[in-house]
Amino acid sequence: ATLIVPVDNNLHLQTENGQVVVSSRVVAERFGKQHKHVLDSIEELIKGVAEKSADLFIPSKYQHPQNKQWYPEYLLTKKGFTLLAMGFTGQEALKWKLNYIEAFEKMEQA
Repeated sequence: ATLIVPVDNNLHLQTENGQVVVSSRVVAERFGKQHKHVLDSIEELIKGVAEKSADLFIPSKYQHPQNKQWYPEYLLTKKGFTLLAMGFTGQEALKWKLNYIEAFEKMEQA
């Protein structure tokens, strides 16, 4: 069961098996990137960290509201998000990174 916790309506953090996570789709949307590019970046990171990837990226899937098809996504833990977001640049990206880090901390304390 996924619990959506509205720490900040724009961030969509949730808890999954007691871990605070964010969907790769939300990350793509917030950082102005295509989801498939975010998935590619995550898959590259997974190859790099191999056995540690379970602590960073949780494979998941979502149902598209229009065509009802299921598509892959990842649920990113704070560490996974941080690792992925390190590659995002620009003022806008910086603002979102700070917002997410703060929100993860608030949820971990909750």
